[in-house]
Amino acid sequence: MKKLQSQRRFGATLVLIAILLPVLFILAGFAINISYLQLVQTEAQIATDAAASAAGKVFAMTGDKNAAMTAAADVAARNPIGTKILPLQPTDFEFGISTRTSLNDTYSFSVAPQGNAVRLTTHSLANGVGGDIAPIFPVFGSVIQLRPIRGAVCTQLDLDIGLVIDRSGSMAYSSDEISAYPPSPVNAPVGWTFGDPVPPSARWLDAIASVQVFISQLQASAHNEQLSLSLYNHTVTTAQPLTTDYALIVSSLTSISANFVSGGTNIGDGILEGIGAVGDPSRARPWATPVLIVLTDGVHNYGTNPISAATIAKGQKVTVFTVTFSDEAEQGLMQSVATEAGGLHYHAVNAFQLKTAFKDIAGRLPTLITK
Repeated sequence: MKKLQSQRRFGATLVLIAILLPVLFILAGFAINISYLQLVQTEAQIATDAAASAAGKVFAMTGDKNAAMTAAADVAARNPIGTKILPLQPTDFEFGISTRTSLNDTYSFSVAPQGNAVRLTTHSLANGVGGDIAPIFPVFGSVIQLRPIRGAVCTQLDLDIGLVIDRSGSMAYSSDEISAYPPSPVNAPVGWTFGDPVPPSARWLDAIASVQVFISQLQASAHNEQLSLSLYNHTVTTAQPLTTDYALIVSSLTSISANFVSGGTNIGDGILEGIGAVGDPSRARPWATPVLIVLTDGVHNYGTNPISAATIAKGQKVTVFTVTFSDEAEQGLMQSVATEAGGLHYHAVNAFQLKTAFKDIAGRLPTLITK
């Protein structure tokens, strides 16, 4: 009797298992599909963010919409969604202006012919361009296609930029000569001495021309940047506080040309002066990103250690780009300064390379995914 009851229970269990097994398979399929859907959504957002970031950076540098879309497609190809490449068409992109007016505000995007932002929305993916993304298991015999629509906005950040320019005695010499006084610079008039107008072909004049190139890049964009100008030899000063009137920057630089004095090279205190300029509470915008561009043509020989100043900049979240000009400049030190403060270092041996460096910096200023 007991054996018969055991057989019956075993048989009933088998029947129950036979009934429940398909249900278990269905539930497992649902669970796997849901997990896969979440994975697809995540990968789609990653690909969208990466593509928007690439487009935003190129658009900020060049203003070229086609180049921006090409850059986005290239990055999307390297960030697949499962086995599918994110399809991108011109209708997926919008170009315009992204702004905010306070630190606590979010960025607001609006379409404009020129601007500082790119909005990417995956309309093509949602419309099934290039094929759909299928779940791992069919649902009730049907294959439901996954067509996630994701969006991202890449914005060129508002920046408060401090120019920190070397005005030591060596800047009176041309880039291809040794800056040892005496003698006077090769191109200086007979009888020239410090305190006279800066000689032709002086590094100082090359620096002014490069700053003008930098300013031209800013003026050609929709970016809302403020500029300050700090100067250093053995002493330091802020010749122009943060302003959107860039002509004041050029005017301050040009005025020094008429009476160019000598002096040492106090890079570290120049950096600290620049930090103070971009952090000026009466002019700095709380939501803007502070950046310094530090130019020197020589060797630090006075005042605060530049690495220590860079560490202070890093602590105050000030990014520092450095530019060395002429082969007399201390490249290794300035490379270390830029690395410490999260920026890049450039070296130029002539006026053309110096302009190119400033132009490149203008294109590399930070962007951010703001949505």
